[in-house]
Amino acid sequence: MENKDKCVMCGEETPYDQSTHVDYRYNYVDGVGQMCSNCYNRGTSPKEHVMIPKEYLQQYANDMELGGVVRKFYNQHYK
Repeated sequence: MENKDKCVMCGEETPYDQSTHVDYRYNYVDGVGQMCSNCYNRGTSPKEHVMIPKEYLQQYANDMELGGVVRKFYNQHYK
């Protein structure tokens, strides 16, 4: 059995074997290392994506309306 990689922020064991290539992992930050999902989602790493509640996709069938809601969410939570 292989050793699991640990989060570089908190030391928690991640689900990834140390031999798993970074292209096949979530929450890996180039130049930093592997993070657990809690540390990664807490904003402790630079992100190039935005997470929105999945309910938004169900509530807003109109793409224009959804876009406006996502933009508002982004402005409230990421700026």
